[in-house]
Amino acid sequence: MLSIAEVLQRPLFKCASIVAGHNGIGRTIGWVHIVDIKNAGLYINRDDLILSTGLGLAGTNEKEREDYLQELIHHGVAGLCIELGDYFSQLPSDMLSVANRHDFPLIVFTERVRFVEITQDIHSLLVNSQLESLQNLAAFSQDLQRITLRATDVRPIVSALHRHTSHQVVYYSPSGESLSIPNSSLAEAKKTLTLYKEALTKDPLSSQQAGVLQLDMRRFILSQPIISLGQTVSYIGLVISGEKISESLLMSLDYAAKSVTNFLLRCMLLEEKRREGQDRFLRELLEGTVTDEEQAQEQIGPFFPTSDPFACIAGIATLHHTLLRYEGDSIEPNDDIILLVRSLLQKQSLQALLMLEGTKLYILCLFSRKYDTAFIKKRLQAFIVQFEQSLLHMFGGDTHITIGFGQIKTRIMEGKESFEEAEETLKINQTLSGRPFYEDLGIYQLVPRFNSKERMSSFITGHIGALLEYDRDYNAQLLETLRVYLKHMGSKQSTAQELFIHRQTLYHRLEKCRDLLGEDYLTQDKRLCIEAALLFHELLKKKQ
Repeated sequence: MLSIAEVLQRPLFKCASIVAGHNGIGRTIGWVHIVDIKNAGLYINRDDLILSTGLGLAGTNEKEREDYLQELIHHGVAGLCIELGDYFSQLPSDMLSVANRHDFPLIVFTERVRFVEITQDIHSLLVNSQLESLQNLAAFSQDLQRITLRATDVRPIVSALHRHTSHQVVYYSPSGESLSIPNSSLAEAKKTLTLYKEALTKDPLSSQQAGVLQLDMRRFILSQPIISLGQTVSYIGLVISGEKISESLLMSLDYAAKSVTNFLLRCMLLEEKRREGQDRFLRELLEGTVTDEEQAQEQIGPFFPTSDPFACIAGIATLHHTLLRYEGDSIEPNDDIILLVRSLLQKQSLQALLMLEGTKLYILCLFSRKYDTAFIKKRLQAFIVQFEQSLLHMFGGDTHITIGFGQIKTRIMEGKESFEEAEETLKINQTLSGRPFYEDLGIYQLVPRFNSKERMSSFITGHIGALLEYDRDYNAQLLETLRVYLKHMGSKQSTAQELFIHRQTLYHRLEKCRDLLGEDYLTQDKRLCIEAALLFHELLKKKQ
């Protein structure tokens, strides 16, 4: 685009001079119009340069002239050119005063000029400039395509955007490497990145659409989110100093953002291809053919290299049929779902083997054994919420999922049992929503288990195993104490009398029960499970 200063250097403006609004000489011109009427609002657009003989202002008073200029200024006109001669020998001082107050360029021609030649000259410049800009954008787009195909990270794309725009480019990734190009110093780069993150936090719309954010008193950033599979994964921005943002700059940033999106998707797809062995391992696990723990740890090693042994928790999600692609009579796995789930789990610092079969998604989360159950459950709960929200965003309201997770297992080969628990949780959760974890089903764990001695033993261990182990090691009679205490509905006096022990001894035993079972062991749900476990324990003892 052309500026007022550049136009004044054209040969047709050799007899022109700017008489007011000198500070607006940098304003850009979008088009040129010849307007000789007083009420010009209907015929002008933003960034227009107005050419006038002064006819429309002839015989007007100061108030009318001020209203005329104010209307032009209000519409964002670039400037006003008036030919002196027939209607004005010089412009009134009131017009100069208004123009100076608003930095509105007021230009006079001291000789007669052909306005039609001026419009042709400037319009040809503007058209040529736009054509050159489009050609540059096309070349930039092609350059980005070549770079994206060869790139191993986003740095070449960010560098290309800097070369094309000559602006500092900042790339911010909450879960990966962030960049600032050019990078004058490490300290300056960190400062700019910190300001960018703070600006993003203050603007809730910045994660969904492009916008201008303020970095400090003199700098702004034209920011655009990188959105992949409905999730904002990173941001890219051009640092500016308050200058007018051209359409070319906006399009350049948009091209770069799309290239980053395509690069990230390509990386994710390549990653999926490198993990084709995951399906095979999960099938073997579900079939029960994974029986050697050391071998199992070695098999998943290539997927998630680490020196620490893995623990695991299995999950199964049923997906509404619209989430799958149908080709002919067969159902093809929807790669978008796999990529989405993997991305959401990674946000929660969880790694997983995934397999989509029909309408069921099998998830085997892997993590270091150092993490406790509460930590993993909290991360998985956050994942479930984000998964549901993402599906709504991607596919609309006609979608839903039901999901269930088994218990955490310290050995990978026990993942089959966790999958079985997940299946039971899934079935129960289809009726009782809001309980995605097996261990939170409480008494509902018993629904499919009445005829299984092994699973009944597992239930007993899960709810009173700590007491059994403590009694076995110390002969503390905690289990009998708790049974009698619950039988008497929490009456300490009746409990102590039946057990023939002092109150202080009872208090000590109950305190130990609380330490082993948790502070909330007498809440309705947990007490129900404990009482059922006590009954099953007595039943198994009689069968021995």
